Amino acid sequence: MESLLTFARGPLLIFSFAVFFLGLARLVGLTVIELVRAYRKAGDQVLPLKFMFKKSLGWIVPVNALRGTRIPYTVASVVFHVGMLLVPLFLAGHIELVRKGVGLVWPALVPAVADVLTWTTLAALFVLILLRLVSRASRVLSGFQDWFLLVLCVVPFLTGYFVAHPAGNPIPFTLTYLVHVLSAELLLILIPFTKLAHAALFPFTRASWEMGWHFVPGAGERVRIALGKEGEPV
Repeated sequence: MESLLTFARGPLLIFSFAVFFLGLARLVGLTVIELVRAYRKAGDQVLPLKFMFKKSLGWIVPVNALRGTRIPYTVASVVFHVGMLLVPLFLAGHIELVRKGVGLVWPALVPAVADVLTWTTLAALFVLILLRLVSRASRVLSGFQDWFLLVLCVVPFLTGYFVAHPAGNPIPFTLTYLVHVLSAELLLILIPFTKLAHAALFPFTRASWEMGWHFVPGAGERVRIALGKEGEPV
């Protein structure tokens, strides 16, 4: 067990980060190349940058979605994304690993705040899983990848909490630590090849949507007229 843990914290960790960074760099590079190619071919090259930024900000802070039956999903989704970003990046133990590896250091979360974020992220994950189960439309649209990634995200957070609080852990510490490391590394490896890649591709999403309106000169405005939104951004 100890030798496997040493391998997981050493060569396998380096491999996981290499796949993560190189995979995302490849995706971002290909996306930028395709956007530039599409822009050069577009008949209308005037892009509403302010509108695109506003719409992207609306996805990050989805205030307009806080109504009707979508409120639980929206709140859970926002909490989940905040936790997935803050806890791995600003946990003191993770920062210490980076310091030992490459010498970089940045401010860490207060342990109590990290605990709260961990449990709120776990609660948000369980809400998202529950909502997929009770919603017929979500069940139909959800494939194996959707379920697997949600469950996989639970594992490093749950085991990470027990690694930080071994006194309340019913499972042997070494096994818990190994599962924590392996599940986190699996997530890193899968991110560039699954829907989780939107973590890096999100800034380009709105640009790709908007570009589709500009291939044929005047096409976007004709669609707006057909929708009864002449002169408005769609």
